[in-house]
Amino acid sequence: MVIFYNLKGVIIDLDGTLINSLKVYDEAHKKILEKYNIKIEGSLDNSGMPLEEIIYNIIRKYNLNISIDDLKKEFENIMINGYIEKIKFNPGAKQILNYFKDKKYKMAIFTSNTRRLTMEILKHLHIDNLFDVIITSDDVKQPKPDPEGYIKIIKGFSLLPNEILAIEDSIYGIIAAKRAGINVIGVASGVNKKRELISAGATMVFKNLKELYNYLIEEDNKNNQNNNQ
Repeated sequence: MVIFYNLKGVIIDLDGTLINSLKVYDEAHKKILEKYNIKIEGSLDNSGMPLEEIIYNIIRKYNLNISIDDLKKEFENIMINGYIEKIKFNPGAKQILNYFKDKKYKMAIFTSNTRRLTMEILKHLHIDNLFDVIITSDDVKQPKPDPEGYIKIIKGFSLLPNEILAIEDSIYGIIAAKRAGINVIGVASGVNKKRELISAGATMVFKNLKELYNYLIEEDNKNNQNNNQ
């Protein structure tokens, strides 16, 4: 497929794409709200938003007397000191990372999370030294769907946009990648459904990274067979 031709770099979203963190974050946010005598049944339904926007919405909705920065620090602390152990790789995540590493592609993480929490998560999963570039919400003025973070990674890679592939689970991420001129694959393992990811501009959509990995292995086998004929 043309999006894999001359591929030299891959950018992967973290939350919902690479890891199963969205429900864990929801638990942590609800735990914080208990401190303010607010009990929530069900989900807060903030998935897919940048962390700062999630924090702002919580403060506004529940009329909390706390700044965005202070509540963000509370969230980071409760995650690092109690909830980070609950974060695991999504199906196929380890395989896909090893696949790209074996291909010697440049690799980047682009996440709407904070740098402090992102690095703690990557250390927890033992992949903190795997990426050539890591862009977080602390590194951009405008979050996804703005392409600022993707443009920074393009420059960090010293590659052309058509030499890079993005993998995202949200319409925000897909729109950001497309605005930067990067082809993007959607995985429906996070916040948005397949049809939503396609409508946002994903070239292809897979159920999860495991399905994408299997597809790539099949394509490699076909190419090898053709080359040997």
